[in-house]
This record gives sequence, structure tokens and C-alpha cells, in this order.
Amino acid sequence: MLRLRAVRLRAHTIGGRFGRTVAFGPQFNVLRGDNSRGKTQVVQAVIYALGMERMLQARANAPLGSALTSEIRTTDDEQAHGLAVVSSWVAVELENSVGRITTAQRYVRHERLQPNIVRVWDGPALTDPSWAGAPDDLFLHLPGSASRELGFHKLLTDMLEWSLPEVPTYTGESRTLYPDVLFPFLIVDQQSWGSAGPRRVGRYQIRDPIRRSAEFLLSLEGPVADRRRAELDQTLATLRTQWAAARSAVDTLAGVVGGRVSGVPQHAAGAQARATSPEPTRLEAAELQLLERDEWLSAESVLTPLAEQIARAHAAGQRHVAADQDPETVRQLDEARSQLAEVAAAVLLLEQDLSLGEAQLAALDRRLNLLQEERDRNVDIRTLVRLGSQVAAFHLTDHNCPTCRQSLDPVEAGDLGPVLDVDETVALLNAQVSTTQKMRQRAQESVTQASNSYAAMQRRADQLRTTVRAFEADVMAPPEALSAGDIATQVTLQLRYDELQRTLAALRERFDELGGLAQQIAAVRAELSHLPAGTPETDTARLSTVALGMRQKLSETRFDSYDVSAVEIDQDSLRPTREGYDLDIDVSASDVVRIKVAYLDSIRVVGQQHGRHPGLLILDEPRQQDIDVDDFAAILNYLASSSSYAGQTIITTATPREQLDQLLPSTLSHVIDLGQERLLQPDPRTDPLDP
Repeated sequence: MLRLRAVRLRAHTIGGRFGRTVAFGPQFNVLRGDNSRGKTQVVQAVIYALGMERMLQARANAPLGSALTSEIRTTDDEQAHGLAVVSSWVAVELENSVGRITTAQRYVRHERLQPNIVRVWDGPALTDPSWAGAPDDLFLHLPGSASRELGFHKLLTDMLEWSLPEVPTYTGESRTLYPDVLFPFLIVDQQSWGSAGPRRVGRYQIRDPIRRSAEFLLSLEGPVADRRRAELDQTLATLRTQWAAARSAVDTLAGVVGGRVSGVPQHAAGAQARATSPEPTRLEAAELQLLERDEWLSAESVLTPLAEQIARAHAAGQRHVAADQDPETVRQLDEARSQLAEVAAAVLLLEQDLSLGEAQLAALDRRLNLLQEERDRNVDIRTLVRLGSQVAAFHLTDHNCPTCRQSLDPVEAGDLGPVLDVDETVALLNAQVSTTQKMRQRAQESVTQASNSYAAMQRRADQLRTTVRAFEADVMAPPEALSAGDIATQVTLQLRYDELQRTLAALRERFDELGGLAQQIAAVRAELSHLPAGTPETDTARLSTVALGMRQKLSETRFDSYDVSAVEIDQDSLRPTREGYDLDIDVSASDVVRIKVAYLDSIRVVGQQHGRHPGLLILDEPRQQDIDVDDFAAILNYLASSSSYAGQTIITTATPREQLDQLLPSTLSHVIDLGQERLLQPDPRTDPLDP
């Protein structure tokens, strides 16, 4: 709940001080005065003091008139010179639902204080002359003004007990639903009566700002779930990216040692939308595998014999080359050459398989592109047919084969029987695209496996070449020289062993990382699956109540542009609507006002009962479109009635006092009559709020 207790305007001129304090009652208030006396200046002062001028325009310019910005005229004589304004300020006194009273003052002109400074008193500085206290300076319209301790809009939202949500923008990011996007539902300035809905604040690039504001004020549950779903979708996308990066790092680590990793799926359980509450992907079976003698073995099973070979090599010590070509050296050389020949033959076969696989993959890519192009063309033709095109069938007359794209003109064919229509063709092409994509996925897996095997065999061939060169050097070496073959064998074995150990340690860290990601992905997917789908019944009931209240109020004001029952709440924008029509231009100007007031008051009533609406509603000159007297009386009556339980209403009007007294429900109304006087009157006293 938010109640406006008082507004004060002050101006210091070269000819003296001017000012006025306007106090309001707790429920239904009417600020009456002749035209051009300053009623709108009071509403603008409220907007400016609360830092809401950006709801009127993109730039934070003061919406106040010349009396507070440049000069004050003391007579109606347009030829008379005004008094130049030296400094000026406005202040408002607010009270919330728990009785907290706050006074906020903001300067319009001052030699030292900038407009972005708001001076705040924690008490009734306007209505209690005996009250005394020092102000705090808060900032406005700067980063953090709605979130940090010294931000004025943070203070205002705390008074309103609002926790401002993050809402989507047109750029795909999220942004805080700032108070000046919400306040068009609370304050209607004189220039905005041309639309049946509240002002649309586009400054922050918030997508559907009117809808987001209505959702917040009515505390609709569906948007909360939608926002949470968007947050979880973004989180899931980030986790998928992290999983793919970690999975790629695992493959890279395995490739460095000529191996592959098994037991790690391409996607974690829950990363795709198929599972609702999946069990997290388990990685206990994940392991590094190495190709040994045409068989993929786990790295642990390779390390054990490798360690034994290293032990035997060290136990044998360092041999010397014997004279006349030692038969053992020759035997080892022949064995190494034989193994190298076998590995080279295997590498050649794997290279051929890899080339064939890559060629098949390229062919499937070309086929997939052609199918997608053909499908898109038929989708466009279907669109033309649905739009009523008479020449769309011409586009179906394709004289080229859909597979090889060669001309079919010279081909003779009889009656081919029934043919597919465009919808059936699109369905068939979609099926073919799906099948081709699955074939491509399998082909990609085959190419990846062949590539891993090829890399492993290439690495084995490099090791054997090193061994062959070492034994060849032994054969050619002089007698009693140290055996290069033994040295190469020991070094190669030790390097291989150390490399595998380091790789296994790095992979274990990656497996732990993937395990954590798998847990997070499964948890996010489970939460997503439990979010409510569609529009909750409570939201539907609240919007129906708003629409019902709006139609009832329109009936009371003799809305006659068309049947009142045709006025609804648009489910997309949450604005008043009539199906197939634009309310802003398809009804009379006075009926636009009727709709707007009925809509805003209905939002207030339901928002006060079930949502976050503070109950304040300020309407500046709602009768400016010459609404009939009886209809204006009906508006005043239902606003006074709702103000008795839903909050405070302030209306400005130029209706003559005698007529106004007849229209108002006297027991529920508080009238502030400016009469024929100008709002700002000479006031030589020193104001306690002056700095």
C-alpha cells in the first residue's frame, strides 16, 4: 500500500518566494481548479519527485512547467514580464502499509544540487511543522539507483515491499523491471488519454513492458514459471557447452597418446528434452583405451606389461654391440621391421577407410543440403497456396530430377498414378531429412573411430621406426659400442609409461568435472520438468476477474461504442482489447477514457487483493474528452467505492464546484479546491526543507 499524504512546490525568484502545499486524504481525493491554474503541475511534481519522469519520455528531463523552470507570472497578462526563477524544488510525503512515513525532495533548479540528488527525511516533514530531522542524500537515474543502499528507487521499492524481477529484453538478455515501467499503471498524465492502455515505456528495451508490469502487479504465477524456465534453459545451455568443452578436452588428451575414451556419452542424461527426471550420467565405466595388436585395451591393462618391460630392460643393463653383427641384434631388427611392415599395412587400410568415410560424410552433407533446399521450397509453395495464390502450382512443375537435378524433359512416361500433394511432399521430405541426419550421425561416429585408430597406428609406427633405426645403427656400429637399440627401447618404454600416467591423471580430473556437470544437468532438467506448463488456473481466474470488473464499470458509464461484453483482456499483451479491432482508434475518444479508467481501477482492485499493486491511482483530467456528466459521475462513484478498500485515488478536474458537489459521493470524497487562484502563491516564509 502506498499513500500520497502531501505535495509541496517551492520556487525562489528574483522577486521573492512562491509555493503551495497540497494535502490529500487517505481514500478518494479530487483536486479541482479552473483551467491553467496548476492542477497538472501537482501531478507532474509527484512524477518528478518520485523520479518517474522517464515514464513520459526517454530522457530524464523535468516535466514541470515554466513556473518551476524559468519564470513565474503573477498575472494573466501575457505581455507582463515574469519573475525569473533562481531555484525551485518539489517534495512529496508518502506513507506505506505499515505506517512508515517518508518525505522526498528533489530540486528542479539549484546552483549546487543536481537533479539526480534526492533529499529524504524519515518522517512527515511536510505535514507536521513540529517534526525535525536531518535528511539523507540519495542518488537517482544512475547505475544502482534501484538496487543499492543509497539509491532512491531502492528506498521506494522497499517502502512498496517490492522485489523487482528480471524480465527479458529485445536483445535476449534480462533486465530489472524498473519502477518507472510500472508507474504508468499508477499515474495517468494528461497527455496519455489517447490510449486505452497504460503508457508503454520503451527506454529499457524490455519486451512487452505493459504485460510484464500487469503480471507483476497482479502477481501472476505463470510468468514466474516462465522466467524460471528461461533461466533454467539458459543454465542448461551453459552446462551443455561446458560438457561439450570437457568432452572435447577428453578426446584431445586421449588423442595425444594415440588412444580413445570410452564410457563418456556425447550428451549427458537430461541435456536433451526427451527425459523429464533423468538419472545423472554415471562415468564409472569411463576409461582410456589404447590400440594394442589390433585390439583396443584399457590403459591400465597396457601399463602393467609396459612396467614389466621397463623392469626387464633395466635389469638386463646396458649391452655392448658384439663383433660380426650379433645374431640377437639382427633378430631384434628383423622383428622390429616385421612389426613396422604390419603396422604400415594397417595404417594404409585405415587411411583408405578414413578417406571412404570422409567421402561418405561429404556425400551425406550434400544430400542433406539438397533435401533441406527442396523442403524449404515446398514449404514456401505451401505458404503461397494457403494464402490463396492461383499460380503456386506453377512452382511445383519442376522439370529436374530431385536427386541428380538433371532435366526430365526428354524422358517419356505414361500415367504415373496418384502423386503427393504439397503437404504430403513436405512430410516426406522432413522424413528424408531426419533419416539422412541419422545416417550422417552414424557416419560421423564411424569416421571418428577410424580417425582414432589411424592416429594410434601412426603413433605405433613412429615408435617402431625409432626402434628400427636404433637397431640398424647397432648393426653398423663398431664392436664394443653401447647398444643404441637398448637405449632406444628403454627411453621409448619409459617415455610411453610416463606419458600414459600423466594422461590418466589429467583424464581423472576431467572425468570428475564431467561427473559434476552430469549432476547439475540432471538436476536442472528435473526442475524444468516440474515447472507448470500453460497458464495456471489462478492466473486465468485473476485475469477473468479483471475483465469482469472492467466490463461492469463500463456498463455503469454507458459505454456505447459496441457491446460491452466484447471487451476482453488480451492474453498476449494483457491490455484491453476487442477481437479484430484497435481500441485506440475504433472507439470514440471519450470511450477510450472510459476503458482506460475501468481497466486501471480493475487492475488495482485485483492487484490489491491478490497481487502487489500499492493501491495508488492518480488520474490527471480524465474528463478532458467531454465525457457526459452522468457518466463522469458514475466514474467518480465507482472510483470512490474502490478507494474505500483498494487504496487512494487522486483525480484532477476543471468541473465547476457547484456541479462537482452534485456528482460526488460526499461521504467518501475529499475535495481540494484551488478555485481561480494560481497554484504557486507568494510565500515569504523560510521553508524548513530549504538547504
